[in-house]
Amino acid sequence: MATWTISDELDARLRKHLGIQDPAAFAERVLTDHLDEAEEDPAYTAELDRKIEQSMKEFEAGRGIDAIEGMLAIAAEKGINLER
Repeated sequence: MATWTISDELDARLRKHLGIQDPAAFAERVLTDHLDEAEEDPAYTAELDRKIEQSMKEFEAGRGIDAIEGMLAIAAEKGINLER
């Protein structure tokens, strides 16, 4: 089994804001759901590819966004409320 390390700060934030006791189980569920969706839907995969390509072009043009802001935007899009 592969292991990933997350910071103590992120662990605490996950436990506090999402009310979960096992951040690893939460991460596995979220990643599995997204991978399942991507593997089963070619249109979804194509849309992800398009977004990645667009983001790379924006980054190369100097229009990147702060990583924290990006993560907050993704969380909001997925209905996860993270306090800053």
